[in-house]
Amino acid sequence: MNHPFRITTLAAAVFAAFSVHASEETDTGSVVVTATRQSTRVNEQLTDITVIEHEAIEQAGATTLPELLLRQAGVQIVSNGGLGKSSSIFIRGTNAGHTLLLVDGIPLGSATLGSPSLTNLPLSQIERIEILRGPASSLYGSDAIGGVVQIFTKQGAGPLRPEAFAGAGSYGIWEAQAGLSGGTDRWSYSLRASQLKSEGINVASDPVRFRQANFSLPNPDNDPYRNTSWSGRVAFRPAAGHELGATLLTADSKNNYDGGGPAINAYSNDTTRAWTAYSRNQLAQVWTSTLRYGESKDWSESFAPGRSLFATEQKQWTWQNDVKLPLGSLLLATEHLRQNVNSTTNYTIKERTMRSLIAGYNSNWGNHSWQVSQRYDDNSQFGGKTTGSLAYGYRINADWQSRAAYGTAFKTPSFNQLYYPGYGNTNLKPEFAKNREIGLNWNHANQRAGITYFDNRIENLIAGFPVSNVGRARITGTSLNYGLTYGAWNADASADIMKPVNQDNGYRLQRRAAQMGKLSVSYAPGPGTLGAELNAVGDSFDTTTQTRPLEHYEIANLYGSYRLGQDWSLEGRVNNLFDKVYETAWGYAQPRANIFIGVRYAPK
Repeated sequence: MNHPFRITTLAAAVFAAFSVHASEETDTGSVVVTATRQSTRVNEQLTDITVIEHEAIEQAGATTLPELLLRQAGVQIVSNGGLGKSSSIFIRGTNAGHTLLLVDGIPLGSATLGSPSLTNLPLSQIERIEILRGPASSLYGSDAIGGVVQIFTKQGAGPLRPEAFAGAGSYGIWEAQAGLSGGTDRWSYSLRASQLKSEGINVASDPVRFRQANFSLPNPDNDPYRNTSWSGRVAFRPAAGHELGATLLTADSKNNYDGGGPAINAYSNDTTRAWTAYSRNQLAQVWTSTLRYGESKDWSESFAPGRSLFATEQKQWTWQNDVKLPLGSLLLATEHLRQNVNSTTNYTIKERTMRSLIAGYNSNWGNHSWQVSQRYDDNSQFGGKTTGSLAYGYRINADWQSRAAYGTAFKTPSFNQLYYPGYGNTNLKPEFAKNREIGLNWNHANQRAGITYFDNRIENLIAGFPVSNVGRARITGTSLNYGLTYGAWNADASADIMKPVNQDNGYRLQRRAAQMGKLSVSYAPGPGTLGAELNAVGDSFDTTTQTRPLEHYEIANLYGSYRLGQDWSLEGRVNNLFDKVYETAWGYAQPRANIFIGVRYAPK
């Protein structure tokens, strides 16, 4: 291929360009919960975690959740076309089904496909996102071999605050949002609604190649998308240390796609929903108990032109106890999860349950830190499974911290892999992974940097047709990141160099890039903000046998905002600035250069 992608050159240039001295302090006090299931500060973490705050989400414009995640270190996204089309996430080179998606603590995904449901979730309803890289089954159970993505819905505080946004852009995109939020010492609330529409693109990238591959030709029309969503959150604090609350996020969409032939107008009606109710009670000065119940729904009804339905419902009870000890904190929890499948396909078994016990311990003593967790899962289909993790950190001085971790994880087969007619195999065993990693973090004044080396080995890899436990995978890699805040400037850069290999045949894992680089730079001198992003992804292959190569690509984006007054702001974004033609999946086009402009009303 021409102009081979050199991630090492990009990384060297990025890090050299921003290695400067400065005097301002960096905020390392952000609180995260995904890494340990307890509220801890980012600078106390012994894991590889990223937090995307609501300011960055708003700057994303009419962007999908998968596109926003693509800009994060260690994350690769494969999309079957433009806005609203099916997307897969690969964290640290693991499979699409090796990432667990949580919405306010409740798992959301398709039990038939065995992968998270990212595409239909609207950014307009999301307050913040936490991305945990590395195995997390010892805290969350099945699926978390590569990592966890947790989404938190909008919340309210302070006086009544109305918000609104309206914008439009290329490909007939327009978006409208409105919301109310507020709170007192006893109550807090938030309610938001949004609608997003797009005329779409023709997702079939090259009909000639379809003929050459003896594939049926797709419909040459554009493939529109429509999404209507709303979210709500309410919390009541009857007394100090006690809180009752509920959250809801729901999205309904119609997605047109190519399927069935050149004259077929295929489409699907999709519903994504997650709600929770909880009671958090401080039963003693050192003991906080949280009881939570939640349900999620992933519903996809397709017409291409016949009707097919694949729907997953998950219902989960969780009782978690956090106990402060003289040294550190203890976590004790139990979970009960039930998955139900409703489909036009005749599955032999349509439900399963998981009963789980979780224990964890997190502590700091002098220059030493450690995080320990263990979980036992009793699966109605596969019996018992125990996973664990151990992480240790040593603070060399005020700026430097070294860390090392070991963790195990597993992934139960999906209902398709087990029971889909002509494809499934009821003798499948769960995939099992062992991950080792070491890292070094540096924080000085307003600069931050880190390097992580990981070695993730997966046994009983599920592949083939019909599927079977045919292989082993080993994914080794190094992740580097650097960040800088200097006056009105802010910069973040990352580079990932990996070897995601099927050890049975030596082939690269399907659609996995071995090299990625991400760069974001912004300048906010006062009432305005101007930013630029560069996402570079290396070569990959569309098949398991290293055929149908996918070329590397580099995508540049611009974004900006300007305050028109105290409460109003103008926002804009240009994606794919240089009009790059590229694919993340063979045969599926990606949007060319496009623009989006909107106006936001947000009282201060």
